Amino acid sequence: VRCTKNLAAMLRGAPSRPPSVAAPHPGTANCSVDWHTQPLDHFSFTETRTFEQRVFSYGGFWRRPNAGSAAGPILFYCGNEASVELYVNATGWMWEHAEELGALLVFAEHRYYGETQPLGGSSATNASTLRWLTLEQALADYATLIHRLKLSLGAPDAKVVAIGGSYGGMLAAWLRMHYPSAVDAALAASAPVLAFDGLRRGGRGKASPLFDGNAFWRVVTRDASPAAGAHADCIPAVRATWEAIDSATGSAAGRAELSSVFRLCEPLREGASPSDAEGGAGARLKALLLNVFDTLAMGNFPYASNYLVFQQTRDPTVLLPAWPMRAACAHFAGAVTSDAPSLLRRMAAAAGVLYNASGKARCYALPRSALDGGDGIWDWQYCTQRLPQETYFNLTGGRDMFWRFNKSAATIATHCTRRFPGVVQR
Repeated sequence: VRCTKNLAAMLRGAPSRPPSVAAPHPGTANCSVDWHTQPLDHFSFTETRTFEQRVFSYGGFWRRPNAGSAAGPILFYCGNEASVELYVNATGWMWEHAEELGALLVFAEHRYYGETQPLGGSSATNASTLRWLTLEQALADYATLIHRLKLSLGAPDAKVVAIGGSYGGMLAAWLRMHYPSAVDAALAASAPVLAFDGLRRGGRGKASPLFDGNAFWRVVTRDASPAAGAHADCIPAVRATWEAIDSATGSAAGRAELSSVFRLCEPLREGASPSDAEGGAGARLKALLLNVFDTLAMGNFPYASNYLVFQQTRDPTVLLPAWPMRAACAHFAGAVTSDAPSLLRRMAAAAGVLYNASGKARCYALPRSALDGGDGIWDWQYCTQRLPQETYFNLTGGRDMFWRFNKSAATIATHCTRRFPGVVQR
């Protein structure tokens, strides 16, 4: 959707279509879409190229400035590592409070994601084209956009609240820290700002343990437990399934069975081919399945949601069920841990809760590596800036329900150089 009028013109004229009280999920259909010119490199005086940044906005509730009252606040969503439409459609808090606050809603897309491609189709080609994908450049995009918006709206004194979740929450917090003149406050939800190796959880002067990445997988495991409402058979059966996969990958017949049961787009093959450089076929299959529990835990909402499937389906009607981890675990009810064929079928059904939420998926593609889990250019942001990525957190197989996988710094550094030739992690 590309609007023919910009945000300032829209606000001076008729308001956007207000969200219907009867419609529980207002989103992109209610918004205006604008494109804002940004420098490719905010910190260079010789790089003069620019690109267009996509921005969604809704001004139907905004309190415009006039002689008798100040402008309403601007709630500014700091786009994450995906199409910004995902966050427009899923960030309920902003929509729920816009009217009472008289707020303007703005959702900015992160450079290199969605339709905001600085170098067009070649943006993610290699390390040379990805060099401008940094959190510092993204923060500068947001600060610049906010400044221009306030001027164009004739509301230079409007208060701005930066909002985001996960990586977007980190950006919201850092935007407030690095550009305090741009935003007056930040709401950083589920923002892992301390999830970096060597950092401690406690405040200054307090003795506390160093960051432990496996804590993430322990929380995921708890979501699959009776304490979180999941079936009691889930964790034991999931643990037993990894051994069943390892055993099956040892023979051609076993690999053929896995390919069929898990509906893989290409048959599993073992060997030293380039595609297996970072884990054999079995390891990459396990990484594909690890992502199921990872994603369902993050989206384990008590209501149906399209938040974590919209990026793949582009269909807002495709939803994960309420409590999706419970739905996946239900497939392990009555499982016998010694019955390998049954465990594989049950795991495939559990994976379908995420990967076949639409009911239309023909097959599932393996990630290229057992390390990155198929995270695309987010892997660049980990390899170059160590932004938290759970697929690099160690698995123990004891404190969590997965298998033992110690991902050393040397192993990850080698992966980053293979994935992005010329990049040396430091």
